[in-house]
Amino acid sequence: MKLKNQSQFFEAAKKIKLVLMDVDGVLTGGVVYHFALKEGLVEFKGVHAQDAISLAWLSDFQIKTGIISGRNSAGLAERLKALKVSFIYQGRLDKKAVFDEICQNSKIQPKHALYLGDDLPDIPVINSAGIGVAVNNARPEVKQAAAWVTKNPGGQGAVREISEMILKAQGLWPKILATFR
Repeated sequence: MKLKNQSQFFEAAKKIKLVLMDVDGVLTGGVVYHFALKEGLVEFKGVHAQDAISLAWLSDFQIKTGIISGRNSAGLAERLKALKVSFIYQGRLDKKAVFDEICQNSKIQPKHALYLGDDLPDIPVINSAGIGVAVNNARPEVKQAAAWVTKNPGGQGAVREISEMILKAQGLWPKILATFR
């Protein structure tokens, strides 16, 4: 179901208990840097600070968060742990199976989950989540499948945009603001 306006998104977002996403192209801008060391190939990824803090805020309000990525990055895993991310699945292209496992293990129904994606492997999860979201720079097929498309591109505030919308829909945004006054 396509959400036609922000009011419809807010109504659906009131029930969200789980926010999952892809990494490359969603949480990051999609560029992966590689460095060859004696120990092997090392990947570096950049996560926008505003996206990062919004993951911690969701967790602070008992909205579980997680990533499902086809790539592996030890550095990213450590950063996500620091941000209180509950589910970190890397090296997995069977994203729908992982989504089902997370929902089952956390006892959260898929209709109470939101998933952000940008590329073809994300479509099955976008179709299964209560709210399937495509970042602004997603592939056309992903945008077509999604109920909502962000204004911001992946890696440049898309996660923050969605996090703020969920927190506002659930009446939690004033509590965030109050901590900075």
